[in-house]
Amino acid sequence: MSTNSLPLLQHALESASAFTPERLMDAVRAERGLANEGVPALCVLDFDGDLSDRLAEDGVTTPLLSWACFHTSMRVMDVDGLPCGIVPRTIGGPYAVLVAEQLWAAGAKVIVGITSAGRISSNVSLPSIVVVGRTLRSRPRSNWPQLATRRSTANRVDGASIPSGQSEVGVS
Repeated sequence: MSTNSLPLLQHALESASAFTPERLMDAVRAERGLANEGVPALCVLDFDGDLSDRLAEDGVTTPLLSWACFHTSMRVMDVDGLPCGIVPRTIGGPYAVLVAEQLWAAGAKVIVGITSAGRISSNVSLPSIVVVGRTLRSRPRSNWPQLATRRSTANRVDGASIPSGQSEVGVS
């Protein structure tokens, strides 16, 4: 099969992508007749949807009908006077990155991913919330051995702190 028969492959590889978050959102707005409105400054990617489902069931959140994304919905809740957007079912690295890029392009300033997981340390009581402050950075698996020692540390978000009575897990 020749690449000449596939329009998607008929471009210079070094050219910029036509599929930018802004263009994707513009296409959704045009198709659905949505207003071009921003999203809350704080948004949460609820990977499995458990948090979003429960908050919706309890009447805590309302849909943000102007959220311009082909495959996700957004709900909004008020947290101490601050609107917070929640996007459920964003599981999967590439998909979550796409949604995060769309959130950023729509005006989000802080994007937090939240998911359920097993116990990460025996000194962590359950149930608990673990906030990742430092991670290993890697690239594709072929580079893993060379890059496994590189670390990334989260920058402090203005006004954010660990609530009193809480402590670091100390897992490294």
